[in-house]
Amino acid sequence: MINGYFSSWREVTSGVPQGSILGPLLFIMYIHDIEVGIQNSTLKFADDMKLWGRVNNDLDVKSMKEDLLCLERWSDENEMPFNVGKCGVMHLGKTNKRVSYKLRGEDIQEIKEEKDLGVFFSSECKPTLNCNKVHKTAMKLSGLIRRKVINKNKEEMIILYKTIVRPTLDYCVPVWRPYLKKDVIKLEKVQRNFTKMIKECKGLGYEERLELLGLTTLEERHTRADLIQVYKILHDEDKVFPDKFLVRSARQGRTNSMKLYKKRCLKDITRMSFTYRVIDLWNNLPELVVSAVNINEFKGRLDLYLRDARGRH
Repeated sequence: MINGYFSSWREVTSGVPQGSILGPLLFIMYIHDIEVGIQNSTLKFADDMKLWGRVNNDLDVKSMKEDLLCLERWSDENEMPFNVGKCGVMHLGKTNKRVSYKLRGEDIQEIKEEKDLGVFFSSECKPTLNCNKVHKTAMKLSGLIRRKVINKNKEEMIILYKTIVRPTLDYCVPVWRPYLKKDVIKLEKVQRNFTKMIKECKGLGYEERLELLGLTTLEERHTRADLIQVYKILHDEDKVFPDKFLVRSARQGRTNSMKLYKKRCLKDITRMSFTYRVIDLWNNLPELVVSAVNINEFKGRLDLYLRDARGRH
C-alpha cells in the first residue's frame, strides 16, 4: 500500500516478505532442523549460517566434510539451495589442516577477511582490520561535518559528534577492542581531531578539551563498554550467552561478591580477548558497583567510580 492505494494480489511461492512480523518467524521455524546430524558447531542469524570447529587432523577434516554433505541433503530435501558463490571458508590457527572444501560440487572460496554483523574479522584474529575500517569511516564523517557545518559551537558540535561520529567508534567494541598501541592511537586521533574543530576549544590541550566538553578518552569509554557487557552476561536472564562464558570464582570477598575466575593464559591472542581481559577490570570493582540491581543503576555507579579513579590519577 502506498498513499492509500493497494497493489493487486500476487501468489508468492518462496521468500520472506520484508517488513512483516510473521514472515521471519516462519522462516526461522522452517530452517530450525538444519542442524540435525551436524557434528561440529553452528551459528545462525537470520539467513546467515556459520559451520565451525577444530580441523587439526584427518578425522576433523572428515567430520567437517560430512557436515557439508549433511547440509547439502537438507538443502535438497527442503528445496532451499545454498548460494555457493557467497560462501567462504576461513582457516584459523597454525595447526589448521587448511584443506579445500566443496559444497554442491563447487569449491568454497578461501577468504582472509569477512564482515559479520557490521564487524570485520580477519584470519589473523587481530582487531587491526576492523580498527582501520572504523577509523576510515569515522574520519569521513568528521570531514563531512568540518566541510558542511559553519557554526562550530560547542553545543552543536557535541550533538553531532555523539549522534554521528562516536556511534561508529562504539559499535560492538567489546568484540574488536584494539590492544595494539598503534590501533589505540589511531582511534583516539578521531576524537582528538574532532575536538580541535570546536570553537571554544581553540588553543587548549587534548585533556583540557575533554574536560571542557565533558568527554573521556576512547580507551576509558571502551573499558566502560567492556564492564557493562560483563554485567549483562552475568545477569543473562534470557540465556543469550553460552554457559560458562564467564565463570564466577569460588573465592568471593567483601570488596567484590561477584569475582570471576581467571585461568592461566600463554598466548597474546587469548590474553587480549574479551573473556580474559575483562576479568581483572571486573574483579577490581567495588561491591557498591557490582551489586547494582539493574543495568541503569550499574551504569550510574560505574561512571561515578571511573570518574573518581580518573581524579585520583
